[in-house]
Amino acid sequence: MWPTLKGLRVIVGDEAALVRASVGMMINTLVAEGREDAEQDIIGIDWFDQWDWQQRCWLLDEVITSLLTQRPPPPPAAMWEATIDAIFCNIFDLACLEIDAPTPVHGTKTWRQSVIDAFRCQRDHEPCVTSDQCDPQLWQIVITQLADGILGTRMYQRAESFRDSEIEATRRFLASKGLPEDFLEQIPPLRSIDQTQLSIDRIQSLIC
Repeated sequence: MWPTLKGLRVIVGDEAALVRASVGMMINTLVAEGREDAEQDIIGIDWFDQWDWQQRCWLLDEVITSLLTQRPPPPPAAMWEATIDAIFCNIFDLACLEIDAPTPVHGTKTWRQSVIDAFRCQRDHEPCVTSDQCDPQLWQIVITQLADGILGTRMYQRAESFRDSEIEATRRFLASKGLPEDFLEQIPPLRSIDQTQLSIDRIQSLIC
């Protein structure tokens, strides 16, 4: 379960299907990185990209389990918000790749259609795009709105702006938002290969 704009809930239906598909692509890329078959795929969210591939697997495992099952969410931390942001940034990247692809795969549901279906599931109305829209900026708006429906205000981004200020200013901000003092300090643990494999197996069981 996750504390979304609609309250504490498990994401379901087409919203969950889109998240599962994105995480499936991400975990495949992370496994390739771990095998040294590929370079790191930079998502563009520093709070996610900065960790090693085993830590990123663990973050995805923890987040996807809380999003898709009845397990309570973890205590608030920047790393969780950033991981959800990374999942949706990956969706945007995949939609852009699809726009640039010369030929669609016949009979395959497109990423853009999946985004529309997820938006309809979450918001109960149609987004401002159709599945043949090729303007990346419009897709960024829609996908950001989807992420907003789960994350709300990205506190990790706002809190980060205080890090260069006095420590007391950061503490006051976190306290005013009901966030723990270690919101910006929590980091994913170092993971062994066996522990990472367990995370991968759990993720695969949830996204299949």
